[in-house]
Amino acid sequence: MISMGELSQLEWRNAWWGWLMLQPLAMLVLLKLKRAKVLHYADNHLHPWVMRGNFGLKQGVGRSLIFLFAWFLLACAAAGPRLPIINTSGQKTPSYHQHTIDMMVVLDVSPSMQANDISPNRLQRAKLELQDLIPQLHGERIGLIAFSGSAGLVMPLTGDYSAFQYYLHLAEPGLFEVPGSAIAASLELARKKLLQEKAGGRAILLITDAEASAFSGAQGVALLESAKQLKKNRIPLYILGVGTKSGASIPLADGGVVEQDGVPVISRLDQPGFTSIAELTNGKFAQVEDGDADWQKIYEKGILTIPGSKLPAENVHAWQELYPWFLILSLVLFTWYFFPFRLNRPKPVAAAVMLVLVLSVSNYGTSKAYAAESDWQEAYSAYRQKNYTLAQTLYTQLHGFEARMGEGAAAYRRKDYHYAVKQFSSALLQAKDIKQREKALFNLGNSYFQAGNYRASSDAYLGVLSYALGNPSARANLALSAGMLAKQVKLDKYSEGILGRRGSQTGGDVGRDIGDVPVSMEPAAVEKSPIVRSDNEQLASSEAKLRQGGKSDNQRSPSNAVEADRLYRSALKKLELVADKPMDLQKELMKLEGMKDAAPPGEMLPW
Repeated sequence: MISMGELSQLEWRNAWWGWLMLQPLAMLVLLKLKRAKVLHYADNHLHPWVMRGNFGLKQGVGRSLIFLFAWFLLACAAAGPRLPIINTSGQKTPSYHQHTIDMMVVLDVSPSMQANDISPNRLQRAKLELQDLIPQLHGERIGLIAFSGSAGLVMPLTGDYSAFQYYLHLAEPGLFEVPGSAIAASLELARKKLLQEKAGGRAILLITDAEASAFSGAQGVALLESAKQLKKNRIPLYILGVGTKSGASIPLADGGVVEQDGVPVISRLDQPGFTSIAELTNGKFAQVEDGDADWQKIYEKGILTIPGSKLPAENVHAWQELYPWFLILSLVLFTWYFFPFRLNRPKPVAAAVMLVLVLSVSNYGTSKAYAAESDWQEAYSAYRQKNYTLAQTLYTQLHGFEARMGEGAAAYRRKDYHYAVKQFSSALLQAKDIKQREKALFNLGNSYFQAGNYRASSDAYLGVLSYALGNPSARANLALSAGMLAKQVKLDKYSEGILGRRGSQTGGDVGRDIGDVPVSMEPAAVEKSPIVRSDNEQLASSEAKLRQGGKSDNQRSPSNAVEADRLYRSALKKLELVADKPMDLQKELMKLEGMKDAAPPGEMLPW
C-alpha cells in the first residue's frame, strides 16, 4: 500500500499531456459556435420544428460530471504518473518506494541505559532495535547523535546504512566524560543539524529509557522548550522507550548500583510524560516490545507518512508505473457515458473510434521511451540481483554518464578494478554537472584504491573534496588511502620507527627535511647493532622456554634479562602508538564538532 509520504514522490513522465483534460472545454466551445450558426437558420419560435437534439449542450449534471472526470483520468494516464522504487538485496523485483527524508537518530547512552530490566540491557536492546529498523528503511538519510551528560554528533546524515551500523557500534557511554541524561541538549543539536540541510521532510527518532527525572527542574523546562522549537520548525519527534514501568537499579562497573541518599536508585519509564512531548511535535511514542509492533507504530504509521522531497529523475533507475489504473477507470467511465442503456445508437461507435485514436496518439510519443527504459531496468535489475556479469554486458550496450557508471560499478563488484577505472574515467569525461563529476571521482578513487594505486586514489578523493568539502565518505577514504600510501612509501624506503615531531637530538635540526628520518624509542646505535637483533631472538626463545616450563637463558643472565625487558617495553609502547582506537578518535571528533555547544543547562542527575 502506498502511503501519503510516498505519494509526495509522484513523478509525471510527460506532464504536458495534462493539457488533454481541457478537451471537454474545447468541445463545448466548438458546439456553442456551431449552435449559434444553426440558430440563424430560423426564428426562435420555429426552432422546435426545424431542429433535432440540443448539440450536447443540455444533459444531466451527473452525466456531465462523468464525462469530465473520464477526460481528467485519461489526461492523467497520458501524462504517465509513476513512483520511484528501490531494491533490497536478495529480492528479484523492486518492492519499496523511495522515501527521501532526513531522519536524525538520537541515542541515549547514559548510565541508566545499563539497567537490565530489558534483556540484555537497555542500551544493547536499543542497538538491536535499530539493527532491525535498517532493513525496513525506504531510502531515508539517517544520522546519529549520542548523549549522556552532554550531546555530540556521532555520524552526519547519510544514505550509507553500513556506515550507520559501524558508528552505532561506537555509541557507548565512554564517549562522554560527564554522566547524565541531556535529552534537551541532544534534541536541540539534532534540530540544528537537520535545519542545516536543504528543505524537505525531516524527523527525529529518540531512543531512550524515558527516565522520569528528565522532567525535573531546569532539565524539564529545557526539554519542553526543545519540543516547542521542534514543533515550530515542523520537525516531528518519534520516541522509542526502552525500559519498563517497574524499572530496575542502575549497575556500576565495580558491581554495585547507583545510590542516592544511601538508597538504590530505581530507573523507571515515564510513558505519559514522553508521550505528551512526542504528541506536542505531532510525533508518536511507543514502548519497545518483542516483534515489530513498536516499529509499525513509529515508522510505518509515523515516519513513513512524512512527505519527502522529490528525487531528480536522472538519479532513479526503476519506477512503478501508475498509468494503467487511470486508463482503466477512464475507459469504464467513457463506456458508462456513451453506452448508458441502449447499444443500437451510432454515436458510441464514433466515440469508441475517437478514444482509440487518442490513446494511440498518446502512446506513440512514449513507446520509444518505454522501450529504452526497459533496457535500463533490465540492467539495473541484473545488478540488484548480483548478476554483475550480465549487468556489465547490458550497461555496455547503453550510452551516457549513467551507463558508464553502471558498467563501472558492475566491473567493480566483479573485482575487475582496472576495467572499473576505465569506465569511471569515461563517466567523468561525460559528466554534465558538478554532482556527476563528484560521483564519478568518488567511484574512481575507490577503484584505484582496490587496485593498489593509492596515490591515484588519493588524488581522486581530493577531487571529490574540491567539489564537496564536507563529504564525510571522501574524507574518511582519503585518510585511509593516504595512510596506505605512507605505509607503502615506508616499505619502499626500508624506514623504521614512527615519524613525528622531534627535537634537534633526534634529527629535527632547523631547515632540515626530516620526512624520511625514522624515529624510535631507542638510540640508533642500539637499534642497528647486531646485539639488538640477537637480544630480540634471545627474548623470543626465552619466552618459549618459559611457556614450556623450562629455565630461560635470561634467568641465567641478568644483563640479558634487563635488556630483553627494556626492548619488550619499548615494543609495547610502539604498538600502543599505532593501535587503532576508534572510540578515542570519535570522542575527540565529537569535541571538535560542537559537543561544547550541546552542553545542558543547570544541574543534572548523574544517571
